[in-house]
Amino acid sequence: MATTSEVPEQVQKEETSLSLNKAFQTYVRQMPKETKKAAQPEIAKFVRWLGGDRLINSIVPSEIGEYNDIFGAKTATRDATERLSAVKLFLTFLKKKEHININLAQHLRLRKSRVSAAKVSAAPNQTRSIRLTQSGYNEMKKQLTQLQNERVKIVEDIQRAAADGDVRENAPLEAAREAQGMAVGKIQEIEATLKVAVIIDAKNEDRDRVHIGSKFELTDTSSTKVFKYQLVEPNEANPLASKISILSPVGSAILGKTLGDEITVKTPRGEQVYKISKTA
Repeated sequence: MATTSEVPEQVQKEETSLSLNKAFQTYVRQMPKETKKAAQPEIAKFVRWLGGDRLINSIVPSEIGEYNDIFGAKTATRDATERLSAVKLFLTFLKKKEHININLAQHLRLRKSRVSAAKVSAAPNQTRSIRLTQSGYNEMKKQLTQLQNERVKIVEDIQRAAADGDVRENAPLEAAREAQGMAVGKIQEIEATLKVAVIIDAKNEDRDRVHIGSKFELTDTSSTKVFKYQLVEPNEANPLASKISILSPVGSAILGKTLGDEITVKTPRGEQVYKISKTA
């Protein structure tokens, strides 16, 4: 029987595709020093949000659109635009280098700020509070401590790597610096969240109405399948823990609804209708 060593095209693509972490490291290494410091933490946040171990060719436009909604598009400020610009340049780089086949960058929509400099200077302290569940707050505090300890170790790694010789061709040093950038970016992100965090007091909320912090069950009206979620701010969202963002399709549709209400959600399979079968 004849045999062949030919590998299916799909398998070849999977084997040659970069992980997000690897793509991030490749991109950062070629960035100019003057832009790296500001952009690296923002791109690192994007990589963490999607999952660093994911293959970049598995990313779909809807995920970029959701990131856009959560981290910038609905707040047309200069800061939000700059954050998205860093990520957009990263995605443009991946397309230019043919690491991805579709132009994901076009799904990040940068808006010009309509807020004048005078208005910004007149109201510098108007910062929106972020409502967190007690468990979410505790988890962020724990993660912050871990990252701060990790940062100390990374500094030691940098010092050891720098002592090994020529810093221009020192892979361990470059890797340590990249790890430092990701850690610092995440630390800054968590600290900024905790600074304006308000712990949700469930006792003062209407248990029949879905609000931030609510745990609820949705029943698919077509299949009777039941889904259990908790509604949270984007900063606390974690699909693996069934914590969904208020800006997600389900989250935005259900916020403010009451027990027994039906909601319609647009999904890749079309519109789905769910009934709120339980709230807590």
